Amino acid sequence: MNADWAMVFITFIYVVATITICWANIKSAKVSKEQLDEMRRQYAATNRPEIEVEFCYLRRTWYVARFINHGNKTAQRVKIRLDDEFIESLQEESFKQQLERIKGKECIIGVGQHYDLFIGSNKLCGNPDMKPITGTIEYESQGNHYKSDIFVDLEHYMTFFSLTTYDEELLKSIETIGLELNDIKKLLCI
Repeated sequence: MNADWAMVFITFIYVVATITICWANIKSAKVSKEQLDEMRRQYAATNRPEIEVEFCYLRRTWYVARFINHGNKTAQRVKIRLDDEFIESLQEESFKQQLERIKGKECIIGVGQHYDLFIGSNKLCGNPDMKPITGTIEYESQGNHYKSDIFVDLEHYMTFFSLTTYDEELLKSIETIGLELNDIKKLLCI
């Protein structure tokens, strides 16, 4: 009889230990699933397109809204939607027309690449009615859809300084040499 009670007691201990092990395994599996979900979220966050807007001044002539993909994947079906309030505040008709034409159009911006949207010439500086660049940009990658707001307040933007680069100085020197060679050629042909 003592042997039977000993067997019941050992079986009871075994059942409690088994239940405790199962409970610990369930908790461990739940924590592992949460870690896996977090790793997937982090992977998706780092391996996606990330488009940002910059305001640029090119060749001391053109003002550009530059959309750059700083992410690790190509941005597909990129749609840039600028608000009409900004477009109407531009003084140059040719830029207004260009911005109206891009409505509803799509492009692709590769990793580390950019798309320049010309918004004005040097006349843009003197526009007292200029509104901030506002709107949205939408794009897709690997079945995911992304959307972000665009806001660049040109009135409070930092000052642009324009310097002559070494390449520009070299090009000017080459042009001067070319003109002098043409003059020499004319003198020799007489």
